[in-house]
Amino acid sequence: MNPEISNSKKWLILVITSVSTFMATLDSSIVNIALPVMSKEMNVSISSIQWVVTSYLLTISLLLLVFGKLSDIYGKKFIFSSGFLVFALGSAMCGFSHSLTFLVISRVIQAVGASAMMSLSQGIVTGIFPPNERGRALGFVGTMVALGSLTGPSLGGVLVHYFNWQSVFYINIPIGIVGCLLSFIIIPEIFEKQKVKYFDLPGTTLFSTSLLFLFLGLLLVQDDKLPTVYLIPAVIIAAVLLTAFIFVEKRSINPLVSPTLFKKREFSFGLAAAFLSFTALSSTLLFMPFYLQNLLGLSALDAGLIISVYPLTTAVVAPISGWLSDRISYRPLTIAGMLAATVALLLLATLHRQSPIWEIVLLLMLLGFGIATFQSPNNSSVMGSVERVQLGIAGGINSLFRNLGMVTGTAFSVLIFAFSTRVSINTLSGSNFNGDTFIKGFSLIMIFDACCTFVAAAVSITRAVKKRA
Repeated sequence: MNPEISNSKKWLILVITSVSTFMATLDSSIVNIALPVMSKEMNVSISSIQWVVTSYLLTISLLLLVFGKLSDIYGKKFIFSSGFLVFALGSAMCGFSHSLTFLVISRVIQAVGASAMMSLSQGIVTGIFPPNERGRALGFVGTMVALGSLTGPSLGGVLVHYFNWQSVFYINIPIGIVGCLLSFIIIPEIFEKQKVKYFDLPGTTLFSTSLLFLFLGLLLVQDDKLPTVYLIPAVIIAAVLLTAFIFVEKRSINPLVSPTLFKKREFSFGLAAAFLSFTALSSTLLFMPFYLQNLLGLSALDAGLIISVYPLTTAVVAPISGWLSDRISYRPLTIAGMLAATVALLLLATLHRQSPIWEIVLLLMLLGFGIATFQSPNNSSVMGSVERVQLGIAGGINSLFRNLGMVTGTAFSVLIFAFSTRVSINTLSGSNFNGDTFIKGFSLIMIFDACCTFVAAAVSITRAVKKRA
């Protein structure tokens, strides 16, 4: 930690960065509840209104590395603070939208601000806090992620019910303005800047295009807008572009992503484990509502309350696991967390029509405990393994792997369900729902998720053994 930053100031900076994380996470979940109302008022189909969500996710994913790299070159304070302001501007434009086209454009602008905040929040926290406090600080950021996911649907429902769908965007405006002002005033520009003021435009273009093909392929197949066979050429094109990106990066004077980053075992192995954990998590949370509502016959409210056990557990455990990682190292916690998640997912695979509610609640609590026990120490190890001059791009990569894992998990679970049951996920809400068919596909998805978390545990074990050797 820099000596000029007092203890109280560094915790105030943590609050500011956590608010940015909370806002970006909240907006990812709060909008979903308003989509049916938007569709009706704008007189567009549900499949069309989904671009309100898709455009936001795509834009964030494409810009995470861009803002991370720019912050390493030119400084983090201005980019992070401006992220608040752009996010507030995009939110205002969303609220004023009266057509789907303008709303999607506004969501893209909003996502530009969100990506600037998301890519830098972990880097700022890592640079401000010393290693013996970093895990606890990043654990607090993890709590904000969980609270954002938890609060979004319920807060969105209240705002839409008592006001209108525009209110889910207007609520961001005052928070964004205050966050921008506080960031400019309080966060010091103490981070080292790279001496070479060159931005790798060729590499950035190749990487962004590769990511665009991959994400669009996964999302369109997942939403049943394209036949599954089209995923193959999308993946091939993305792989070719990624290969070209690696070739260009090796010859760049200041590459977007330095190849030396992935030679650090804590960094590369931590990213791999995080990707696998988010792959498992996203597919589990996608299918749990169908299990609770369609198979068990619970109301949407009851199902929401049961699923909320997961983020509540995560919010409580994340700072504790971060605090522990500052004292006993990240390795045992990452291994234990993924093993706990594996057990939870294997037991979720055994659920059936007569499974008691208390069993489901306990398993979701165990899953939340495992994921939270893993995430905070893993984030601390990933961010703590890089030099201060690379904190921006490291935070962007870490956030990108989280998003990539979530999209991959959702897409793969849909494909597993379709291939194993010969039924499209789009039919689950219809009158042709078949409980026996669903539980077959659901169990296979939970087993797939358990395999992901088990491999993540194995990666963490390998990382520990290699380090000791």
